[in-house]
Amino acid sequence: MFPWNNKQFPFDQSGFMKHLNKMNPKDVESYIQNVMKNVFSGDFTQGFPFQGNMTGNDPSGFPFQGDFSKSETQVKPQPEIFETNDFVYVKLPMPNKDNKNLKLQHTNHQLILINYPKENEQSKYMLPSPVKRKGTRARFLNDYLEIQFIRLDESNISEIDISY
Repeated sequence: MFPWNNKQFPFDQSGFMKHLNKMNPKDVESYIQNVMKNVFSGDFTQGFPFQGNMTGNDPSGFPFQGDFSKSETQVKPQPEIFETNDFVYVKLPMPNKDNKNLKLQHTNHQLILINYPKENEQSKYMLPSPVKRKGTRARFLNDYLEIQFIRLDESNISEIDISY
């Protein structure tokens, strides 16, 4: 039926199962984390409804627990992100107000911080709802940077004709 013999078929039962049994769960988790970081650029957990700890330090019995080096699981400051009827707020821990190289950028759905938390690093955070391009304000409050976005009211309704 197939133009190749069973030895060339990639899902050969015996070879595939041997390869599967040799796999290390730590390597699989590390690979998945790398792919997710590349695809979703940075802190991908902000864009998903779950907020579980996927680094292996979760005591809830996550199957891929293990020793991960500090370089793989650098703890990035987590902002408080919340929304009201009119605004989206992001509150970032910023003990050093002298960070003159900090740059803030945003799209309708994402906040981009350049030179944060360290020089020459970039952090991206998903916003809970779309925001307007103009009217964003940022200010320092105590040891935090507070960013206020104006929510984009997407109540454009389109009617679709049904063909019979």
